[in-house]
Amino acid sequence: MLNIASFTFQYDQQEDRIRLIGNLQNGQPRIDFWLTRRLCLRILGAADQLVSQTSERVSKMPSEHREAMAQFEHEQARQAMKVREAPLEARDRAILLHRLDASFHDGRYLLTFFGEAQAEAVATSVLNYAELHQVIHLIHRGCEVLDWGAPTKLFAAPTEAAPTLQ
Repeated sequence: MLNIASFTFQYDQQEDRIRLIGNLQNGQPRIDFWLTRRLCLRILGAADQLVSQTSERVSKMPSEHREAMAQFEHEQARQAMKVREAPLEARDRAILLHRLDASFHDGRYLLTFFGEAQAEAVATSVLNYAELHQVIHLIHRGCEVLDWGAPTKLFAAPTEAAPTLQ
């Protein structure tokens, strides 16, 4: 199983998918995944719960201030992100990412990547809190670039459910 130590994102409008490239130019074996709209929106939806359950500062805030604290921490991590714009070498083969599991232990997040045809995990990555926010930000940015209907603001309080017509 591969360990992903660096992430590169490419927003491919022709494929209408996000290409996540693990380990581009860091000397470790490279792995490419396609992220679909459906999976990205599910990841973004689950990010709020993951952050609220694992951030000490967010969980200790009164409920009316949790959203603002989560957004503050997200912006701090985004601003600390080191982005390097570079042309990507073309590669035809990418695995369709079927599932991305996230677990939390001792202040670290373990991301486990599953391809569509594999029952076993294909790759893992261990991230700290800021790095998790940076990955969430890049997925969110890709959703916006591809006009996938992502929420305009991450970590927003849920809106009231629309009334059901009967």
